[in-house]
Amino acid sequence: EMDGLSFIAIDTAGVKRKSKVRDDLDFYSLHRAERSIRRSNVTLLFLDPTMGISRLDKQLADYIATQYKPCIFTVNKWDLVLSDPEVPAMAAMNRFSVGVQHAFRSLNYMPLAFITSQTGKNVRALLNLAQSLFKQSQRRVGTGVLNRVLRQAIADHAPPMRENRVPRIYYATQVSTEPPTIVLFVNSPRLFDPTYQRYLLNTFREKLPFPDIPIKMYLRARSTSTTEGGGGASSQDQDAMELGLLNQEINEVLTDLNDDGGRR
Repeated sequence: EMDGLSFIAIDTAGVKRKSKVRDDLDFYSLHRAERSIRRSNVTLLFLDPTMGISRLDKQLADYIATQYKPCIFTVNKWDLVLSDPEVPAMAAMNRFSVGVQHAFRSLNYMPLAFITSQTGKNVRALLNLAQSLFKQSQRRVGTGVLNRVLRQAIADHAPPMRENRVPRIYYATQVSTEPPTIVLFVNSPRLFDPTYQRYLLNTFREKLPFPDIPIKMYLRARSTSTTEGGGGASSQDQDAMELGLLNQEINEVLTDLNDDGGRR
C-alpha cells in the first residue's frame, strides 16, 4: 500500500533464461509468468544490467506486447553499475537506455526505470509511474477529438494507393479501454499496409493521452449500405440511417472483442 492505494504484486520468480529451460518445471515456470502477465494491469519487465539483455527478456517483451499490457522496463541492481568510479552515472544510464531502445525497437514507447530493490531506491517513483500507465489505459477519448487527430494524420501523410485503389478512412471511434481500443471504419482493410498502420498508432500515441502504453487498433470495412446513396430519402433520414448503421457496426466490433477475450 502506498498513499492509501493498494497494489497487488504478482511475482514471477523462477523464470530462467531459455538456455536453462531443460525440464518440465522450468517450462511450467515460463508459462506461469505468461499467465501472470495476462492477469496484470501493468507489467514490470526486470532487466539485469550486469547480465545484458537476454533472449528470454525479448521473448517476454514480445508476449507483453501481444497482450497489449502497459509495461515498464525496470533496470534493477543499478547500484552495481554505479559502483564503478570510472563510469559517470549519466553516461552509464544513457548507454543502457540506448541498448534497451535498440533491443526493443518496436516497443520504444514503453518507459524505462532504474531502481535498486535491495535499498528501495527509486521504487516509489516506479510505483507512481506504474499508476500513471494504469490511468492512461483507462482513459477514453471523445469521437470528435479522435477524428480530428485522424484527419490531420491523413492530411500530413495520406495512405498510398494499393491494388490500384485509394484507401479511405471514413471515421474512427474508441470502443474500449484497458487497452485503449480504436476502430477505424475503412473501405477495405487490406489496402492499409503495416507501415501505415504503425504510423497511425504512433500518431495516436503522440496526440492522444496514451503516450506510454500499447493501443489496440482494428480496421473494419464499412457496410456498403452506409456508403451508398440514400435514394430519395431526406438528409435527416439518411443521417438517422447512418447513425443506426454506425451503432450496429460498433456493437458488432464489441461482440467480436468479447468473443476474443473469452477465447484467450
